[in-house]
Amino acid sequence: MEFIKDIFAGYPSSNVDLKLEDFVYSLSTQNPHFAETLIVLLITFFLGFMVYVYSFILVDREKSAPYPIWMHTFYWAADFMGIFVFLSAYDAVGGFWFFLLGCVGEIVWVGFECYCLWRAVTVEREAIWGKGATLKNAILYCLMQIAVFFVSLNLLRVELGDVSMFKFWIFTQVIIVCAPGMFWKERGTRIGTCWQLTVVLVLVAIMSFMPNHNMWALISPYFLIENNPWFYVVGLVVFCFAIYDVYVYAKLPKKPERLPNGKKPIW
Repeated sequence: MEFIKDIFAGYPSSNVDLKLEDFVYSLSTQNPHFAETLIVLLITFFLGFMVYVYSFILVDREKSAPYPIWMHTFYWAADFMGIFVFLSAYDAVGGFWFFLLGCVGEIVWVGFECYCLWRAVTVEREAIWGKGATLKNAILYCLMQIAVFFVSLNLLRVELGDVSMFKFWIFTQVIIVCAPGMFWKERGTRIGTCWQLTVVLVLVAIMSFMPNHNMWALISPYFLIENNPWFYVVGLVVFCFAIYDVYVYAKLPKKPERLPNGKKPIW
């Protein structure tokens, strides 16, 4: 009973809350673990870019994206929010390179998402919304989803007291790993995804939740396993979903040698 109480009624102490100063210290040379923190951060950022690089490569080559439309609208809303959150954090600490990098990264991600959304409403429109769906209605549908996600995610961020967006940001990792495999299984084809992407998703799960050596924990003690065990319970489930993604892809029918457009698929 005490274990149940600790798990479901225990919360991180207010003494270890995430602060903007955590970033300034952890990502400066005064931190003895600066090199490890920087390397893990850059790898995590790189993997975050790659999950979208494969999305627009696949939709261009195979006319099908690896993610459902709601993921594109969710990430557009989250990353557009992030531009202003990182700018505010940059101003609050009197300027710090990480927040500027985060702002630039969010702008790039929003660009990726705009491209994927445009391909969704043009190339994938009938596959997503059915035969006869109009461009106008598809765009309106996306805008409505973005509006709901944008206001809801900002409310969540405020309620979390998340001035850096870092508490919220881990949920973007959860969704990017957990949702695709179920989507691929429902769709029943390898078209629109590839082995390389499944490997990237496994790496995202590993890098995001390595006990006490992930980007979050290296930046703030708020995310250490002794202070925030639920972070790692989530990580275990996310890793299981990453393996599930691999399993689903392996079981789907193999892609043809040539696509209807004459191009070779991405394996």
